[in-house]
Amino acid sequence: MSEATLEGRVRILLVEDNPADVHLLRRALAHAGLDCELTVIDDGADALAMVRQGGQFSPVLDLAILDLNLPKHSGMEVLEEMRSSQTFAKLPVIILSSSSSPPDRARSEEFGVRRYIVKPPDLEEYLRIGWDVKELLVECRTQG
Repeated sequence: MSEATLEGRVRILLVEDNPADVHLLRRALAHAGLDCELTVIDDGADALAMVRQGGQFSPVLDLAILDLNLPKHSGMEVLEEMRSSQTFAKLPVIILSSSSSPPDRARSEEFGVRRYIVKPPDLEEYLRIGWDVKELLVECRTQG
């Protein structure tokens, strides 16, 4: 686990339709000691609408975490829209999905995803995701 520190509150957009995964991610972030404001959107259509509206969230978001398997529109569609948006083009993104498909990983990399995490089968592994998120946020802040 990282000894990296992160000062100040972080703002994370989570696009995830499964309430159990939202709960587990909240626990993982708290376990890592992250002081965060988590905005949750539970379907692809609402996420696309938010991206298209632009500035409402973008000046304050530090990170987006996307599931690929969403109702109405896929997480990949949301990611593609984010990358074509002036507002969200450089926002760090983590994919957190049940898909371990090599084509999904490759496509995510093409869109500049910083981490691709397959949803783990148990709580202990899920809690480690909080530390991965924290490490990425520290990395992004030190890179400026």
